[in-house]
Amino acid sequence: MNEIDCLLRINAGGLTLKSGESEALPARLEEWLRTPLGSIYGLPEWGNPLVEFKHEPTNQLVAVFIENRLISKLRTDIPEISLSGIRCTPANDAIDMYVITFQIQTGTVTIGLQKGDS
Repeated sequence: MNEIDCLLRINAGGLTLKSGESEALPARLEEWLRTPLGSIYGLPEWGNPLVEFKHEPTNQLVAVFIENRLISKLRTDIPEISLSGIRCTPANDAIDMYVITFQIQTGTVTIGLQKGDS
């Protein structure tokens, strides 16, 4: 299993390639988190549903709704990722930002997302 870096980052050898399940699955998850629902031509149902929460207040109650929505959508979009846990919390040091931590079969993936990014 191989994945090209979703942001097309490069290193000394050229385009960054994520090889093996331990690198490819977190890269696939990162791409999904950076791709809003409906933004891929020909595949409008693929992507994260975070845009649904764009105008909601940034608090723990909304974070729980985000967790539940991400769980159901991720299982549909990337079934090869075995999600064993998710935690979404409002960031303490930024406005309108959530820190989302995923427990998947290859380890923990933590990403911070601004509400306006999706």
